[in-house]
Amino acid sequence: MMKNNQETLKTAMDRRLSFLDEVPSCRAKLQYRIAQEEEPEMKKKVSIGFVFAMILALVSVAGLATLAAAHLLSNRAGAVQNADQILEEKYGITAEMMTFFSRQETELQDGTMRVTYTGAGSMEYVLGTYTVDVRDGKAEAGWSHDGEDTSGGYDAEAWGKEQLAQMMADSLKTDTKKAYLERSYEIALAHHAIQEDEPSEPEEGYLERREAEKTAALNARKIEEDEMIRIAREFIIANYRLNEEQAGRLELYTNSFGDNWEATDVFTEYSPEDCGNTWYEMIHGVPCFQVEFLLYETVDESVAAHGEETVRTDMDGYYNVFVNVETGEIEDYEYNSTLAGQG
Repeated sequence: MMKNNQETLKTAMDRRLSFLDEVPSCRAKLQYRIAQEEEPEMKKKVSIGFVFAMILALVSVAGLATLAAAHLLSNRAGAVQNADQILEEKYGITAEMMTFFSRQETELQDGTMRVTYTGAGSMEYVLGTYTVDVRDGKAEAGWSHDGEDTSGGYDAEAWGKEQLAQMMADSLKTDTKKAYLERSYEIALAHHAIQEDEPSEPEEGYLERREAEKTAALNARKIEEDEMIRIAREFIIANYRLNEEQAGRLELYTNSFGDNWEATDVFTEYSPEDCGNTWYEMIHGVPCFQVEFLLYETVDESVAAHGEETVRTDMDGYYNVFVNVETGEIEDYEYNSTLAGQG
């Protein structure tokens, strides 16, 4: 019976630490620490229970979540994660501020992944473009407004983290919600930096090609949808460092009308039999399943009774994760705080 219990515990430990196969340095350090406890001078064997306790001490729950999430990232998504991190460290651009930018990734000939964050719409001139080059796990970041004066609030011609923080606050108030948009437009216009986009018709055969790609992504599926949803949820919690209360409020949502979303704003709980290939996409040529979570705005009952606005809490918004249907890797992800009115 003791042997069976030990085998069960060993199996559980192996499964819990399987990700260390991808991180040799971690496994080597762990093995060294355990070996030290088994020196002959100790005159006794280390129990499996003690080893397991040591493992839990060496590898925190947060560390496990981070490593597990990193293990599931594709090269492109891993580069985006590195770029997001250095952007916050160097320029103070947080995940919630990203809603004021559009992001694009380009793989260069030498294998470098270039991630660019460009101010959206009329904000392109004042917010500029942040460029992050990621290669071999190392990231270098620059800003098109580096060295320029950002003081003076919205009157500055280059807007950095201070203006972005003010934009976030203004977005929550009805009387100031669009003030930054008007000012950014005026500044861009003064510098002849406004380009009006001409409406364009979809290319011939676009809808047919899109439908074929979505169906191909569905047919390539090797992983159950419930498992991909679990992968996406765990990644969101780890990557955005959501606390227990926030994680508890995460809700899985889908738009049951798929590509006809313009016809209705009705959202329903996820129902696979109703969606068909709606949530399947080819992302960078890879078949993926799109998982969308919503972190709700909360309602303060004391103000709701007077018809006032809902109360927004940190990290509320939409989370989109694209999971490779063949490998379970995360190919792309996006968080939209909706502060720029995109939601």
